[in-house]
Amino acid sequence: MEIAQLKSFLVLAEQLHYGRAAAALHLSQPALTKQIQRLEEDLGGALFERGTQGTRLSAFGEQWLQEARQVNQKLDGLLDRGRQIALGETGRIRIGFGYHSLELVPSVVVKLRDRAPGIQISLRDMSTAEQLAALEEGKLDLAFVRVPIANHSDYESLPAIEDRMALVTARSQTGGKKLKLADVRDQAFVTISKLRSPGFFGHMLALCAKHGFHPRIVQQVSEFPTALALTRAGMGVTMIPESYWNSDYKSLQIHRIAAADSKWKVGALWRRGDRNPALHRFLEALKTFL
Repeated sequence: MEIAQLKSFLVLAEQLHYGRAAAALHLSQPALTKQIQRLEEDLGGALFERGTQGTRLSAFGEQWLQEARQVNQKLDGLLDRGRQIALGETGRIRIGFGYHSLELVPSVVVKLRDRAPGIQISLRDMSTAEQLAALEEGKLDLAFVRVPIANHSDYESLPAIEDRMALVTARSQTGGKKLKLADVRDQAFVTISKLRSPGFFGHMLALCAKHGFHPRIVQQVSEFPTALALTRAGMGVTMIPESYWNSDYKSLQIHRIAAADSKWKVGALWRRGDRNPALHRFLEALKTFL
């Protein structure tokens, strides 16, 4: 059975006149007759009776009419949902994000929900490495990571945030004095784990090397709050993204690094050629913040 046959049956069942039904369907009367005949052949029974008093539904046709109306309503609903998905009004998007984008991503989500409340949005707080793996495995539609990604031509990206490296020490260690990175060359370092954030870890090593030393790492941790807590306790100094700094850290002191190569970009990353309409609606909302 074809959808066109179902629609023709419903119109003819309402009109009970082949000429008027054909006109309403923008068909010739012979074309409508053939559609009804093919439908009756598929169903194995006559839907209409034609006599001197005109066309009327058969007993079988009357019973099947209720089922046909229900199916037609579901089809109309299915078509409407399909159009909404195609326009990005409904659908689903799975987004990964990390500390760099803690302020940006929720703001974009709120804007998207205002524009397209039918889109289901799933947020996952993940490290860069976890996001890249999930994106590659098809478990995420969009990631917020350092961009560009080397050797990943299968992805497209949109730079969104600029961040930079910052040195953090215990305030008691410096007495409020501002330090340069080279000033802590002999200090112990507490750092984020290379496994947790390989991009940040590598950037930190490169920056220290440019200032003439290799950091003496005494502890690697999985989260920046842990690194800050150990720094506060006097175990060493640490480096964090400047965006992570909070003025409530009264016992700690931040030392901003002026070098141009202390900066990096964080952006949205998605699979090249991904036509998910919800993804592109999110990107449209994101661009309003850039």
